[in-house]
Order: sequence, then C-alpha cells, then structure tokens
Amino acid sequence: MPKVIHDIEVYKNTLKTILMHFSNVPEIQINEFVGLFSMETFKKKSVIISPNNIVNNKFYFIAKGLVRIYYTNDNKEIISDFKEDNSFFMNGYTLFTGLPNIDYHEAMEDTVCLTATYSDIEKLAKEYHALEHLGRKMVENYYAAYLKENYNKLFLSAEERYAVFVKERASIMNKVSLRYVASHLGIAPETLSRLRARYQSIKS
Repeated sequence: MPKVIHDIEVYKNTLKTILMHFSNVPEIQINEFVGLFSMETFKKKSVIISPNNIVNNKFYFIAKGLVRIYYTNDNKEIISDFKEDNSFFMNGYTLFTGLPNIDYHEAMEDTVCLTATYSDIEKLAKEYHALEHLGRKMVENYYAAYLKENYNKLFLSAEERYAVFVKERASIMNKVSLRYVASHLGIAPETLSRLRARYQSIKS
C-alpha cells in the first residue's frame, strides 16, 4: 500500500474553513489562532484521553480518523459519542471542573489530529474579542447538539433513535461494529440487528 502523506497545511486550511463557519474572524486573527496547532498521529486503539487524567489540556481537531468517547461501569462500556473527520474534542470535564477526567477517548482507526493547548487558546482569546466570540459560538453549537442527543435518548423509541442515527451519522455505520452503535443508542445489540434488518428491507 502507498504511504499516506499528511500535509499539515492542508489540514490547517480545513480547520480554518470550519472555524469560520461558526463566526467571522478577521484573517490575521484566525491565522494566528490556527498557527497554535501542531499535528499528532494516533494508532488504532490508542487511548488519547483516559480517566483520572488531569494533565491533558489539549484541544483536538480530527483531520482524519475516528474517535469514540465512552465510560465504563461494572466492566461495561457505554459509548457517549463518536468523533469523525473535521470534528473537535477535548478533556472538557477536567478543563472546566479541575477534577480528574471520567471518560475514555480512543482512536478507532489510525487518526490524525491538529492539537493546541487550551491555555494557549485562552491566552489568545483574551487578546482578541473575535476569537472569544468564536469560542462561545462553538460552545453554543456543542451544547445544542448535546441537548438534542439527550432528548432523543430520553423520549424517542429505539426505532426512532436508530432512524435519526442512520440519517445523521450514516458514515459511521460502516466503520464501527453494531455493538458500539447499540451502546451509543442505548439499546440491546439484538434489538439493533432487528431494526437494521427491517430498515434495509424497507429501503430495498
């Protein structure tokens, strides 16, 4: 297989484009912000952030790859989310509370991220109001998505949750096992298999 070439400037341009969708930031300021990021690579099954971690203060942009976020309880994994290309994650629980982290962030395939320390981001945001505004808009977007996800898990039926996932996260279906999807949706793997078979029969 040919060696994959990762061009950090291409990834930074993608990051810049995505950030500008959240808020319009002056060119000089957004370039300075993107300049804070460097490239890191993680092999499949690498744990990027782990529970009890209090030192990881990085902000991650996934340039290429897939990450799952999950908790463990009684040796059972409970998946809260998947992060794909062009999405963000960080050790938010620790950064916002000062307490040890409580979840895992694991690469589900070889993953390339652009990373910057949260302290460097905060320092620059204090200097430029437009970047501070950008951060607020990103938090608002994330919180809205969290509320929607929480509502779906509380009030939608298993079939409705599956339909939403297929519609909005279809690209993940062929990348992860059904048991991971079932865990994320909060349903039994057997139920998911039945829903998937029914959904495919309707489409065909």
